Amino acid sequence: MYIIRQLTALILSIMFTLGSYVPESLTIANVPEKPEDSIRIVSFNVRCKDDTFGSVEGRSQLICAALEQYAPDSFGVQEATAEWIEILGENLTDYDCVSQMRDGKESSEASAVFYLKDKYELVDSGTIWLSDTPDEFASKFTLSFCPRIATWATLKNKATGEIYTHINTHLDHVLESVRVKQINVLKVKIEELKAEGYPVVCTGDFNTKEGADAYNEMKPCLNDSKYLATNSDDGATFINYGKNIFAKKPIDFVFVSDGVKVENYKIIDEQIGDMYLSDHAAICADVIF
Repeated sequence: MYIIRQLTALILSIMFTLGSYVPESLTIANVPEKPEDSIRIVSFNVRCKDDTFGSVEGRSQLICAALEQYAPDSFGVQEATAEWIEILGENLTDYDCVSQMRDGKESSEASAVFYLKDKYELVDSGTIWLSDTPDEFASKFTLSFCPRIATWATLKNKATGEIYTHINTHLDHVLESVRVKQINVLKVKIEELKAEGYPVVCTGDFNTKEGADAYNEMKPCLNDSKYLATNSDDGATFINYGKNIFAKKPIDFVFVSDGVKVENYKIIDEQIGDMYLSDHAAICADVIF
């Protein structure tokens, strides 16, 4: 079954890349209804490159369709290359974004924050590097595989004046000890943002599991939306295109500051046209400030 699914995905990927295949329906099943007065937050590791389970060009149709149907107020993306930033910007025209590449390499990635441009005014934004010198471009801890960043956008609802900050990140994928150091840098920034008096949401691929050191280091700073939600979901977020059958828990999270109510927490792991959107499932949280 696995081999058949892989071959099917490869054929569809080739057809997508050649521009000759569009699924009859790009509909995502079971999109939760957005509660009144809530803010919808999404985190999505879009997978930076082509692979045997789908090209960027092909999967982008699926990802953009999913984001259109979930219609988040703001969403954070990880592994967002310049190609991905361009694709998302061209296809999701209701959104503006705050984006900073983590280094000067051609293959560089951003941890960008997109937001509804007609609904929100961008009040403040920026990027830090998760290192001993957070303001230094492309800096990193010695044992970090590559530079890692956190990008934030402070957003003001044009109609109500309500303000919140969305910060988005992607931690080291190799060493837990490095992730703990990166979390400690991230926490300093989050505490600064919280001191402004506005709610903070933090999305990202943390490459760590519930109960691990980096996750536990984050808990005193922000709360895991999964465990606050009235309607919650459970399961893995690194799904590896459906073949990661042993994973049980998420490594992607939506954290929120104290006092934030969470109505829905949803793992977006559906397929479209027999293809997974990414090697990660996206996650959605509907929050009320």
